Amino acid sequence: MAEVGLLPLARVALQVATQVLPPYRTRFSKQQFTQPPLLAVLCLMRYEDCTFREAEVRLREHHELRAALPLQAVPDYTTLYRFLRRLEDDDVDRGLQETVRRLRRRRRRAVSAAIDGTGLSHTSVSTFFLRRLEQHAHGAQPRRPWLKWLIVVDVQQQILLAQRARQGPGQAVGRKSRAEARLFMGGLRGRRAGRKGGHYAERIRC
Repeated sequence: MAEVGLLPLARVALQVATQVLPPYRTRFSKQQFTQPPLLAVLCLMRYEDCTFREAEVRLREHHELRAALPLQAVPDYTTLYRFLRRLEDDDVDRGLQETVRRLRRRRRRAVSAAIDGTGLSHTSVSTFFLRRLEQHAHGAQPRRPWLKWLIVVDVQQQILLAQRARQGPGQAVGRKSRAEARLFMGGLRGRRAGRKGGHYAERIRC
C-alpha cells in the first residue's frame, strides 16, 4: 500500500478516537496502552486491509507512524484482537458520527444521500466447510438468520454517513430503514426523495 495519506489518516483517526473513547476502559486496566491509539490502529488496518499480525509488523517498521499515534511501544497482535473484541457497537457509532461531523463542519447546503442495504450471508464463508458440517450431522443444517447491513452515504462527498446491521431477512430499504437513516444523521430534514434501481435517494439539509 502506498505511503501517501497514511500519516494524515493516522492523525485524524487518533483525533476522532480521542473524542469518543476514554484513555482506559476501567480504572483496573493495565494501562500499558491507551484506547484511542488502538482504535486508530484498527482504522489503519481497514484502510490497508491487513491482518493483526501484519499491523504489528507495520508498526514496528514504521517509526513515523508510531510517532503520529503516538505509541511508546508496539502492541502485539493479541492486544489488538482483544481490544477489538471489547469494542462496543456504540463506540463505533460515536466514532462514525464524530467523523461525519468533522467532514461536514463547514457545509450548510443540501446534501444528496443514498440509502441501501445488503445481506451478509454466512454461507459465503466456505461451501466446503458447510458440506463437511452436513456430512458430520448426517443431513442438511437448518439455515440461520443472516445480517442485513444498512448504509447511508453522501453521494457528493462520497463518505459514509451512517450504518447499522440487523437480523435478516427483511426489506433492504423500507419505510423503517428510511426513518432510521434520518435518526442516524441527527434529524436531518428531507426535501426531495426518490427511488431508482433498488436504492433510496433523498435530498436533505442540515
